Amino acid sequence: MKLLIVCLCGMLVFSAKTDASDAKNEKIDTAGKKAVVVYYSRTGSTKLVAEMIAGRLNAGLRRIEEVKKRKWLPTTLFFGGYEATSGKCSKLKPMDFSLEGYDLVFLGTPVWASKPTPAMNSFVAGADFTGKNVVLFFTMGGDKYKKAAEILKKKIEAKGGIVQGTFGIQTESTSGIKKAEEEKLLENAGKDLDGLLQ
Repeated sequence: MKLLIVCLCGMLVFSAKTDASDAKNEKIDTAGKKAVVVYYSRTGSTKLVAEMIAGRLNAGLRRIEEVKKRKWLPTTLFFGGYEATSGKCSKLKPMDFSLEGYDLVFLGTPVWASKPTPAMNSFVAGADFTGKNVVLFFTMGGDKYKKAAEILKKKIEAKGGIVQGTFGIQTESTSGIKKAEEEKLLENAGKDLDGLLQ
């Protein structure tokens, strides 16, 4: 039990840096495209990045919310990571929203145990991505998002979507973003976004 607590505590503090987009990303032309940013955020990091993207692109913004709110407890990381690793879906609050009418979709989620969150799994399972251009973005306390990106990419492409790019932003904490971290987080996310756009 002590080892588990030490491991969980060790996951809480990381330096802020981005893991830049991989070389397979294409330049994304946003001219004349109607865009929307759809995100899940438990601590606020992904929300900040989503709001920045929506503001820069004059895009719609939609939040994915779970019916049962996850409280911050040491066990939250453990059970959330287990659910993510198992590919589980969580029950979502109704969004009264579809991707119809949007040409470009940004999907944002934290990374739990190198996998997408159960909330994002649920959204992707219920959405129609036919003909949609998709950009995936991730926030994480560690530095690994490629597995999560590959999982979501396969699911989206199986539903007719085209994943045009991915990027990940490493945060300082998995328990919540501090005010002092916001500027650095947004600066790094902005650089990655600029690298994808034409």
